[in-house]
Amino acid sequence: MNEEGVAPVLCDRCAGVATGRARRSMALSGVGHYPVTTLLLAINIVAYLVDMVPGVNLREWGVNSGPLTLSGQYWRLFTAGFLHADILHIGFNMWCLWSLGRLSERLFGRWQTFAIYMVTGVGGALLSIANNPHHAELGASGAIFGLVGAVMAGVKFGDLNISAGEKRSIFSSVVVFAVLNFALGMSGNIDNMCHLGGFLTGLLIGLPMGAFARTNKMLQVGTLVIISAVIAAGGRELVQTNGAEAQKIAAVLAWQKRDYAQAARLLEKYTVAKPDDDVGLIMLAEAYESNNQPDKAIGALEQALRVNPNSEDAKQALEELKAPATPEKK
Repeated sequence: MNEEGVAPVLCDRCAGVATGRARRSMALSGVGHYPVTTLLLAINIVAYLVDMVPGVNLREWGVNSGPLTLSGQYWRLFTAGFLHADILHIGFNMWCLWSLGRLSERLFGRWQTFAIYMVTGVGGALLSIANNPHHAELGASGAIFGLVGAVMAGVKFGDLNISAGEKRSIFSSVVVFAVLNFALGMSGNIDNMCHLGGFLTGLLIGLPMGAFARTNKMLQVGTLVIISAVIAAGGRELVQTNGAEAQKIAAVLAWQKRDYAQAARLLEKYTVAKPDDDVGLIMLAEAYESNNQPDKAIGALEQALRVNPNSEDAKQALEELKAPATPEKK
């Protein structure tokens, strides 16, 4: 194609030379020419392989689980974008990432592509748990849809150094990709809200990334910081709205794993946020007792009775804790 997007007419010999050059160019346009895309693929694949090692469970540590994320484990918003459930899941996502990542690096640049992946991945993760604070999600698809949105906005409204014909071709391709994959996400165990969050965040980022691609990189950085701050503010609001309930659920999960110290820490935060919940105080007392902290357990139960003097559960638990221990027979 020439700069106008029109294919020139070549003689047979020239066409052969041009074809050879195109093939060599395609062969060279691999990992060395797209280091950020290669790095992102490598992290995803290594994480998947490590997660398969017996005794290792990266997903338990890094999946974006609403109760755990909102109760303070914010790293899950980032790590979930590098974890996958099975070979089909990672295979399809890596194929999409390889195609879209290289395109993004060519259009926007290297650090820009990394920033788009990370920020839109967080945007998708946040919208996912905002829609359902009790579920869990993982996978690179939120960030992949972020790349789709960024490319779409950048190509349509940006000042990119590509021909008009190529702009039309890229734009139509990413639109088809987005429509088909959103449609597929309407069925099955697919988190379309994560896709939507990544896509919308990508649209916001793609506009300045494309508009300032050839003029001012600092404006790209500035707008990226502003968008990141907006996402962080949205996340803070989500934590303030759902954080206390998330701490209570996360405490139950810790209890089930017999991690009583963690359960107590979470319930301490919960009871500070919800001091009038006598049930939460009773749960805190049980966590203290199981963690061999009887004095703290008594204090939590006494507070529960001040909140609800008619709580039979608190009264019974307090009587049992204060009862003298029965001496062992020898």
